[in-house]
Amino acid sequence: MFYSPPNVKKLSSSSWSTWSYGWRSSDTFILSSMSMALFTDEMLFAFMVPLLPHIFETRLGLDTTMTQRLTSVFLVEGALISIVSSPLIGDIADRASSKKVLLLVLLVLTLISVLCLSVTTSLTWLFIGRFFQCIVSNALYIVSIATMAENIGSEHMGKIAGLSATITAAGTCSGPVIAGFLFGLGGYWTAWAGATLFLIVDIIMRLLMVEKPQNRRGTGQTHTRSLCVEDHGDNAEREPLLNGSRSSSVEEIGGWRFYMCLFRQPRFTAGIICYFVFALFIASFESTLAMHVRHTFGWGVFPVGLLFASIQGPGMILSPLVGWLKDRVGSRVPTTIGFISVAPFLWLLGVAGDARFPWASLGTRGKIIYGICTTMFGCLMCLLNGVGTMEATETVDELEDQSPGIFGPYGGYSRAVAITNMSWMSGLLVGPILAGFMVEKFGYLELQCVLVVISLLASVNAAFNLSLASPAKDDCDGDVREDGP
Repeated sequence: MFYSPPNVKKLSSSSWSTWSYGWRSSDTFILSSMSMALFTDEMLFAFMVPLLPHIFETRLGLDTTMTQRLTSVFLVEGALISIVSSPLIGDIADRASSKKVLLLVLLVLTLISVLCLSVTTSLTWLFIGRFFQCIVSNALYIVSIATMAENIGSEHMGKIAGLSATITAAGTCSGPVIAGFLFGLGGYWTAWAGATLFLIVDIIMRLLMVEKPQNRRGTGQTHTRSLCVEDHGDNAEREPLLNGSRSSSVEEIGGWRFYMCLFRQPRFTAGIICYFVFALFIASFESTLAMHVRHTFGWGVFPVGLLFASIQGPGMILSPLVGWLKDRVGSRVPTTIGFISVAPFLWLLGVAGDARFPWASLGTRGKIIYGICTTMFGCLMCLLNGVGTMEATETVDELEDQSPGIFGPYGGYSRAVAITNMSWMSGLLVGPILAGFMVEKFGYLELQCVLVVISLLASVNAAFNLSLASPAKDDCDGDVREDGP
């Protein structure tokens, strides 16, 4: 017998399809695609900062005295919009049957907003464009984290959070650098062409990505997960989530009842508070650093840049390792240690160069102490990375294990991540306000003392309420995977 050409073509086509599906749906490619989405999102969010003076003064023709004020308003607008829009975005994302389609729509909308921002010559339309860019950017972050949790598994949320922290820091740091480099290389339109190229690559990766089939909540997965809960007596005897006992037919919880259900879980609320404090520390520190070291040590732009690098650098390197650790031991111990260990360095940052402490201000001693403390601050803050996101996704899993289908057919990851994003952005807003008030009314040392107290209180909250690793949950998840199709 002879092989006919059509059969050969069919065989080749089938082999190609199988091979391409394998790498397109692999954990590595999904992580790469979502990492690219996070990087592009953060890069574009900070991309306009070095371009704003040119936009305000040259393209819009505004007076140079208005540049600083308008820049501050431009940046604050992003944080406020992220806080307000997060719950709505999370709700829409959890109702979407395909995160891939939603991500594609968001990327196309981002491309449109970038094009609008680049061509506008009106202040009003600039802020309108920024409004829509912030909404889409916020949605990209929430949906990307939720997609990784759904496809990779929330049991790896520590590593996912560590990776996202590294990618976020890289995007935030590189955005202004890329914009400034491209602007200097070819001018205004070259800079925007670079941003557009990142988005096009992002869209191509999203088209190639194949989502893994998800077991829909409350369907075929219900029986298996119920058996897992019944295998552990302590889980089976837990109090019901809402009034009434648990039954095989679970009413879906939506709207404000979803958020009440989550906030009734101590681990979720504690994670949100820790995430807020983490952001508050970062914002308070970064909003006062440049002015403080210029007044105290006479340092200029370059030393300030090195200090910021000493804060961001350790996080980019250590965050994945800390994420792996949290997947092994839970978030309670690392987060508690992080808040306790950062407290003395916060105090030393205020003491360095203060005339009330001669031992810390003689000669170059204050500069050395301050430089060492910023580096240690950057290293130890890695222990706080991802605490909100990790607790949020694991809380959703725990509640779904107790009552399968309680958050609808597509779960509640996006809504839970949206709340953590709100807490983070709230910390970034409150931090500069608190820091500015304390430094102006009392002093830099007094601000650091307040942060020390907040850090110690947060460590108590973490020690009593955050979660430890749960072998029972891992076994349950393993049973589900083995019994599944």
